[in-house]
Amino acid sequence: MLDRCGKIRYIYIYMMKRCLCFLALFFLGGLYIFAQSREDIKIYIPPVLASVDQAAYFHENFAMETAGAGYTMTDSQSEADYSLKLEVKPNMIIYDDGYEELAPPEEPQYVLNIHLVRTEDDVEIVAFSFPFDEVDEMYDYNLYLLYEAMANVPFTKEFEVEDDDRWRNKWLYIRMSLDYPVTFYRLISPTFLTYNRDKYPGDPIPRPLDNRISPWLAATVGVEFQYLYWMSTEFSFNLSFSDPMSEAFVPSVQVEQKFPIKPSTHFMIEPYLVASFPMNTSPMVSEFPMFGGGGGVQFGVKGGNMGAFFVDVNFIYFLGQVGLKQEDDRYVDTRIYYNRFTLGLGIGYKLGFFDRPKRVPRQPSEQNN
Repeated sequence: MLDRCGKIRYIYIYMMKRCLCFLALFFLGGLYIFAQSREDIKIYIPPVLASVDQAAYFHENFAMETAGAGYTMTDSQSEADYSLKLEVKPNMIIYDDGYEELAPPEEPQYVLNIHLVRTEDDVEIVAFSFPFDEVDEMYDYNLYLLYEAMANVPFTKEFEVEDDDRWRNKWLYIRMSLDYPVTFYRLISPTFLTYNRDKYPGDPIPRPLDNRISPWLAATVGVEFQYLYWMSTEFSFNLSFSDPMSEAFVPSVQVEQKFPIKPSTHFMIEPYLVASFPMNTSPMVSEFPMFGGGGGVQFGVKGGNMGAFFVDVNFIYFLGQVGLKQEDDRYVDTRIYYNRFTLGLGIGYKLGFFDRPKRVPRQPSEQNN
């Protein structure tokens, strides 16, 4: 049996054992105080099962401490995320033979039972008891007991819900990006321009020719349809603001066949094949390829529940030759021919609409059938 001094030692040791744990808890809470808040956690404290005086004291005191700790108090259980149920019972001693009797006068005569219940599924998260004699002595312990219970509640509800992956499972996406393609023109023929001696007598040095390379800004807008969890098709319009050969706008229509890979709820990889249909807008170019093919990969990260920020890297090779008119009649050759291909980099955002049905992983037994 514990005397009053023994009770004090018990409480002291009990508190000291948890001191480091609570210090760590408050330290971590301090690190995230500017990023997280307990206000979105709603707590309901039902009427306390106890005598009239004890019930009024514990209900009022725990409600005050709960609100002071930053949680939101509610007046009904249906609105709350958790219920903090309090009950006061006599401190009964149970012997080995099953006989029980009230604790002797030198020991605490009451026990405060604390139960934390999650409203969503009515699961009891934690339950423990604390002995006492008079309610006045509990002023020193109520806050401690509250934190003992609330240590099992996350700082915010964000930690207790599943990661939301709606951003990557939409039926439709609108894509917008700013691109930086590097366009390569590989010289085919001739390697130099020959001077026209019929019109201009003499023997000047031929004009050498070379490949042309130039990066320039472009922009893309498009619509992507994700009709399967692992496949989607995008139709887009790309506009290069200046071409190194024609020095004019080069618009093109593109079709991308994508194969999304979704390893994480916050990350997605989309390798794809692309078909490009460019259009010549420059009078300086007499021939221009009408089709190009290639591939790329899109790296996307979650940008809210509606879409993703992405980085796009791609390569497109155009079938056919680019013929550049030579307007200087001092030279014999009137056409210069090149092969054209691009290496592109894009940064953008795609906004999704209409959630696809959530994919449920197949069970091993289903996969074997």
